[in-house]
Amino acid sequence: MDRSSFLKKLIGSMTIGKLPVSITKDFRKIYLLQCFVAGFRHYEGMKLLDAMKTGDLLELVREPENEYDPCAIALHWQGKKIGFVPADTNEMLSYLLDTDALSLFAVITHLEKKSQPWENVAVAIYFVQEVNKDLPAHAGHLTRIEAPHYRTLGNRKKEKPAQLVQPTYDDLFDNTNRVINLDAIPDHLSEAKAYYEEYYSAYPVAINKPGRYVQVSNDGIYAYMYEVGEAIEWVKGEKGEEYMEFFLV
Repeated sequence: MDRSSFLKKLIGSMTIGKLPVSITKDFRKIYLLQCFVAGFRHYEGMKLLDAMKTGDLLELVREPENEYDPCAIALHWQGKKIGFVPADTNEMLSYLLDTDALSLFAVITHLEKKSQPWENVAVAIYFVQEVNKDLPAHAGHLTRIEAPHYRTLGNRKKEKPAQLVQPTYDDLFDNTNRVINLDAIPDHLSEAKAYYEEYYSAYPVAINKPGRYVQVSNDGIYAYMYEVGEAIEWVKGEKGEEYMEFFLV
C-alpha cells in the first residue's frame, strides 16, 4: 500500500488534523465546497445537534434515485442522515462520487445553535492532495476555511405586504408544499430567477392563478429568503390542495 492509499484509509476514521504530523506533513486539504446542510430540520439533525462537534467527519451518500434530485448527496453523521449537500451545488460532486474519480471527504466546520435550522451546521467538502508543487496564487483560497455568513442571526424581520395572509415560519419549515411563480420574479432579480428556472422548472404545479408555478420542496428556497426580501401566503392548487406561495420582492 502506497503512502497516499494509507492516508485515505486512515482519514475515514479521524480528521487529518488529528493524524500524526509525520504522516500528514506532505499532504494538504483542497476544499471544493463550503455550505450549510440543506434539509437539516427534516431528518435526524435537530436531535443530534448537541452531540455534534466541529471537526466531525460526515459521510457523503449518493441518492441517485432521489425523486426530487438525481444528483442528491446525503450527509450522514455517525450513520444517521442529517440532510443534504444543497441541490444548487451538488451536480459536479455527484459525478465525482459516481465515477469514484476523486476521494471526497466532508467535515463539520461551524456549529451555530442560535441560528435557524438551515444554518445550524456548516460543512466543507474536500480531497487530500500530496504537496509536491505550489498552488497558483489565485487558488490559495482552496486551502482555507472561510467563516460562513449567518443570515438568520439577530432574528432580522422585513416588512410584509399587509394584504397577505401569512403562514408562520414553522409552517414554512414543516411543509414541503411550497411554490413560487417564476413569471412573478422581478426583473432586477435576474440571478434569482435563473436559479429557480434551472433547478425547479422540472417540478410544475397547477395553481388557480396566472403564471408558471413550480414546487420548491427542498431547502433551496432559503437561498434568497434573507437577501432580497420575501412574503408568503396560502394559495390553492387546481384540486383544492394548499400550498405556500413564496414571493421575491
